[in-house]
Amino acid sequence: MKQNTIEKIEFDDWDSINWQKITQIVFSTQKEIWDASINNEKKLLRKIQTEAFNSWSFKLLAVKYVTNKKFIQTIAGVKYRTYIPNQYKIELAKKLIIEKKSFNLSNVDVNQYNLPLIIQDSALQLLVKLILEPEWTAKMEDYIYNDKLASQGNINDLVYNLCLLINSKKKYRYVVHGYISKINTKINLDYFNNTHGYSGNVSKQLNSWINADCFTPNQLFTKQFPKQKKSIIGDLIFDILIHGLEWDLYRKYNLEYKCSLITKTVENCFPFKITRISDQIILLVDDIQNLFKVTKTVNNFLAKANLGLTHDSIEMASLEKGFDFLGFYIRQYRGYDKISILPSKSQMENHLRKLRGVIYHEYEGKVRATTNKSIDEVINEMNPIINDWCLYYKDFIHIEILRSLDWKISNTIYKWFKKKVKSVNTLAKWKRNCQVIFNGKQRIGTSFNSVLILHSDFKPCIYKQLPYGNCVYYECKNLSREQN
Repeated sequence: MKQNTIEKIEFDDWDSINWQKITQIVFSTQKEIWDASINNEKKLLRKIQTEAFNSWSFKLLAVKYVTNKKFIQTIAGVKYRTYIPNQYKIELAKKLIIEKKSFNLSNVDVNQYNLPLIIQDSALQLLVKLILEPEWTAKMEDYIYNDKLASQGNINDLVYNLCLLINSKKKYRYVVHGYISKINTKINLDYFNNTHGYSGNVSKQLNSWINADCFTPNQLFTKQFPKQKKSIIGDLIFDILIHGLEWDLYRKYNLEYKCSLITKTVENCFPFKITRISDQIILLVDDIQNLFKVTKTVNNFLAKANLGLTHDSIEMASLEKGFDFLGFYIRQYRGYDKISILPSKSQMENHLRKLRGVIYHEYEGKVRATTNKSIDEVINEMNPIINDWCLYYKDFIHIEILRSLDWKISNTIYKWFKKKVKSVNTLAKWKRNCQVIFNGKQRIGTSFNSVLILHSDFKPCIYKQLPYGNCVYYECKNLSREQN
């Protein structure tokens, strides 16, 4: 490893730190960790990781992230405001070491007294994740979609490859989908320690985070998706626990796994295919007998860590009837090669309920209009909800569905406005106070800076999946930098 890769950076003022140089040092070190893990050079791998734990670059980058306003709002809430002095950030970076202690976010109230402890523990989590994650990214199986890249890109990648598998030459007929759940309240630490292979303070620190239940703040082992990101280390620990699941399945069935890296298409027609993102899992099988065999094999593997697929956490369905997964309703019609992808009925109803909740409230068992809000306040509250929902679904949903949602929301707002003004000439007031001309079209709004976002404004992107998946994230990032 080059000596100048992890060098002590002299700094006196937080604002004068060269963050571009620090980010470059961290990334190049992660690339070396990834290369050592790929080549199975354990001595070199541990040497680089040990030096990284003492690196100023890693510590400064970890502190910068956890002291960011957006991260603190994620931990403490959107309305929580605080100021963190630059001198405190520098002192935190100096004393950031593995203390073999942890902080349980699910059992404490965030206030000005314990917020420094939460920030320190979060910075340590990020430091450990920055150093250990490249090693496990190199070890990951082909079917795992983690949070290394943008989460939305991983979801698109998963749905795209899932449709390819359903339409493959091996006609899968049944699907098992759901989430991995806990069988016991405690994770098997002996199995976890044997899986990760670390020793000393790193192993003790990882165990302390498991004992502090780092999974709960991220809503792991639940049906909720997308997951929260309050606990930084939770997803990495979960990936370590489930590592080797696909390989164990192929070993049990005496199958040799071969994959074309360029197209990510399976060369051998296996009787099953497994895919996972976070704790959400999906199994495709060709007949009903293999369905129960594969499920039993998966449960036997997960039972080593006190995890499993229970009847409450999974569902079995036929591809012709369709199934809900990650908020999508996916169905294959008999005799057709195309796959139908729609927002699930529950997600559509939940989205409309959220938007309706902005302008209506429940009072004494009855739903009443919230007439004390102005149209600007309504627009400011609805726009983030519409934006998040459309960014999640826009690449796979037909434009007509988005237009129908716009029509429903416009009618809902107009009915609310009628109850608000209680006037004979409601339509005239509506046109005068709540409509503007935006890009040559009539839109709900009061000015150029206050216009309601339309679902149909979001156009699907031309999706380009990575040629080799997440396993060569560092190679792809290097290529993109060279092209720029």
